[in-house]
Amino acid sequence: MIPKFPLFLTLLFGGLLAWLWATDHVFRSGGLMIFIPLWLILFGLWWALHLRGVRLKRLGVFFLGVMAIIAAFKYLIRYDGSADGSAYPSLAWRWQKAEALPELHSGADATAVPSPTPPGVADMPRFLGAQGDGALPEPDWQTDWKAHPPREVWRIKVGEGWTGFAVAGGRALTQEQRGEEEYVTCYDIATGKLLWAHADKTRFDEAMGGIGPRSTPTVNVAQSMVFTMGANGLLNCLELTTGKIRWSKNVLKDGGATKSPQWGKSSAPLIVGDNIVCSGGEDGASLIAYRCSDGQIVWKAGDDGGSYSSPVLMTLAGREQILNVNSNSVTGHDPASGAVLWKFEWPGMFPKVCQPVQVTPERILVTTSYGLKSNLLEIKPAADGKLTVSSLWAASAPRTKFSSASVFGTHAYAMDEGTMCCVDLATGERGWREGRYGFGQQIRLGESLMLLQAEKGFVALVKANPERLEEVSRLEALSAKTWNPPTLAGRWLLLRNDREAVCFELPAK
Repeated sequence: MIPKFPLFLTLLFGGLLAWLWATDHVFRSGGLMIFIPLWLILFGLWWALHLRGVRLKRLGVFFLGVMAIIAAFKYLIRYDGSADGSAYPSLAWRWQKAEALPELHSGADATAVPSPTPPGVADMPRFLGAQGDGALPEPDWQTDWKAHPPREVWRIKVGEGWTGFAVAGGRALTQEQRGEEEYVTCYDIATGKLLWAHADKTRFDEAMGGIGPRSTPTVNVAQSMVFTMGANGLLNCLELTTGKIRWSKNVLKDGGATKSPQWGKSSAPLIVGDNIVCSGGEDGASLIAYRCSDGQIVWKAGDDGGSYSSPVLMTLAGREQILNVNSNSVTGHDPASGAVLWKFEWPGMFPKVCQPVQVTPERILVTTSYGLKSNLLEIKPAADGKLTVSSLWAASAPRTKFSSASVFGTHAYAMDEGTMCCVDLATGERGWREGRYGFGQQIRLGESLMLLQAEKGFVALVKANPERLEEVSRLEALSAKTWNPPTLAGRWLLLRNDREAVCFELPAK
């Protein structure tokens, strides 16, 4: 006969874990890490105490077992960050060491000339495309990758970090951590050869999210400038062709932040006219605009800090404005002065990472996870000429933790706690939810396709179908946890994670 107390414990904790997993609850991994040790402790205490006459002996065995487990984690096993975006832990032996990377030599290189730009390469100057909205043109390449497989051009080892690539004039730029130095690196897109590297003596290391920079470079091709945001808030302006430093600023200090973002600065700088605009820290100014030419502060705006989203330029209600997702709000700003045009209160203690996605000339979709609600916002002019904002609906789906949604007509598609889903924009109701792509990234391609970078490293093409998931093609690209955004520069696809980078040429039609 099964004893009642162990049976009760097993049914209680097993049922809770089953519910967390069945609903893809945001805290399912946290539940696993709490309930299993708690079950073992309570079961061990029951085993030690439920029989008279052997309690002292069994308590000794129980505490020796606990001490052995503690000693194993102290001397044999180490926590190696999150295994995935649900925060499930990755464990490794303490004697296991990371593979050594080739040494980089920091400094400007006036002789760094890339190979002739290959056919099919197009500039991709910033995070999520030229407009920063993750919407790219209709593919001019083959989408059936079984019949027309992409060609692997090169594959190289890179330093740690969750950044993407920017592409300009045959140069592919990214950011990476190597030891105690945070690098901006420029590679030849045709060969993967390093052209130049710029290093700063700074390091970001967060136990759950990992090591290294999180932001993607922004390139001003016309002015031959590269703007990069380091994980500790260091804004650099570099020469595109040589990597020479023009100027450097600390946005956290300049914005008056008293707290740096817990998970590191991840927002990409935004070029607006002659200025480069950056989000702030967890508090202080929401946006800071610097003059591109010399780094002088032009204006500061907002008082709600920034978040993990990147500012984006958008026209809403007939007025061009900078949109920013802040710590506890979403705001629209005048590009010339930074003045707040409207503010939507969106409080919550957990990070907000999404990019605002335009749905209509007056509506945007902002999405999040961690138990907060996603919202369809409407911005309209009032009688006095000012702009007003209201939420048309707030819903639990899609729950985008690291990524943003893609909008096609009347529906939005997004990675909802790691599983692809479709949401009706009229009501906020979720339709289908299937296809485990993990906590990856996505971009929109034309009017009917999405390119998904899965967390496990593979890439998939998926049709925007409101009735069901329809995967068109799949490419095995990387083989480890990948939180980095993909970069599609014409027909050239650049992918990376915290270990390696790979470049594919997609076959032309």
